[in-house]
Amino acid sequence: MRKEASTQNLLTKGILTFLLIAFFFPTHAPSQGEKGIEELIGDLQDEEPIVRWAAAEQLGRAKDIRAVGPLIAALGDKDEGVRREVVRALGEIGDPRAVQPLGEMMEDQDEFFRTNTLKALEKIGDDQAVELIISALKDDNPLVRMNASASLGRIGGKKAIGPLEEVAGSDSVSYVRFAAQQALLQIRGEAVEQIADRERVRAEEVSPRERRLATGEKAAELIAEMKKVAERLEASYGLVLDYMKYEIMDLLEIEARMQVRHSRDTIESLLGDLLTQEDKERNRHLFEENK
Repeated sequence: MRKEASTQNLLTKGILTFLLIAFFFPTHAPSQGEKGIEELIGDLQDEEPIVRWAAAEQLGRAKDIRAVGPLIAALGDKDEGVRREVVRALGEIGDPRAVQPLGEMMEDQDEFFRTNTLKALEKIGDDQAVELIISALKDDNPLVRMNASASLGRIGGKKAIGPLEEVAGSDSVSYVRFAAQQALLQIRGEAVEQIADRERVRAEEVSPRERRLATGEKAAELIAEMKKVAERLEASYGLVLDYMKYEIMDLLEIEARMQVRHSRDTIESLLGDLLTQEDKERNRHLFEENK
């Protein structure tokens, strides 16, 4: 009897051990992961925009190519915030199948939406994406043209040199010309010192008076544009900046991010890499509700 009881106890312990192992280390874990992606794809059809927004965000983080088709379909979502997150997600996944549908989004009337689309195309970065970014150099909005120039500089490639040279020499807005010049510098891998030397030689070819006038006009034009951006930021969002401590492209980037912010964004997550410490403290009250 003792032997039978001992055998029964061992059997019971074995079963309990097996159940514990099965509970903590389930053999169906991979299928659970797959189910997660499927559920998120299903959430893209949810009635609530916040659910669709969150699904697109998580699919972008997952970078699972199974989500590309459903996300492309979601580009037609009626909610603007959801569409923006879908664009971002497609950029994160980086599948070339998204390039043509994203190119169609460059026709959107919202310049900030077009700017977000450029960033997604930049992340994909294939030849077709580069062509679409080059075409954005002719966009009616200077913010879009500036971002297109910056994207081309980061991607590199000789194909963009000609179009960027045209923008750098003829665009009507100074900060767009500057962005194109910087992009050319990145693509060519030219040393900053070489650029400075060439500009100094050009400056020496004109009279001191002409040099002073040209420099003064350029500086005045740039400062006036910076002031306009800062005034728009204060009027639209109550964001007060010491604009003279920023580059014009940084100010425009701040404006673009404020335009597309979500209710859950904090000042650290949205603008933390752009604002000076003084301006973070000055404007922290605007984001207290998000904490």
